[in-house]
Amino acid sequence: VDPLAGSYFIETLTKQMEEKIVEEMATIDKIGGMVKAVSSGYIQKEVARQAYEFEKGVQSGELIKIGVNKYTGGEEGKVELHEYSDESAIEQIKNLKELKKTRNNKDVTRTLKALEKATKDKINVMPYLVDCCKAYATVGEMTGVFRDIFGEFVEPSIF
Repeated sequence: VDPLAGSYFIETLTKQMEEKIVEEMATIDKIGGMVKAVSSGYIQKEVARQAYEFEKGVQSGELIKIGVNKYTGGEEGKVELHEYSDESAIEQIKNLKELKKTRNNKDVTRTLKALEKATKDKINVMPYLVDCCKAYATVGEMTGVFRDIFGEFVEPSIF
């Protein structure tokens, strides 16, 4: 027995959710499908936008999050929000390309190879990560070493 069966409120919420899902599916179809939506950055931008809107709602008190903005038992911590900006992303990519042109790439290669050896030898990699950072290796380059050795995590499907 469903105690909420026939509830106009629940039925309305369900209908609204269905409409939003169909609308989003149509948008993804217009882009050319999910693969193109991901590769174009649309999905990542939407996730970032929705996370920003959610956090904004929590901070304004519009959304209640127990232990964060209600019943905290003390001081409320504020998270500084930064809205996603295409201009900022383009600027960061430009800066990254410039960094890769101006850094000593031999040092980067040397420190990444040392990180790889330390990882394979199963010793503490922290000093090697610090050396990579000092050589201006990127987070992507450093994690790439780990990915090459350990592979990439694939979340198991429950279906």
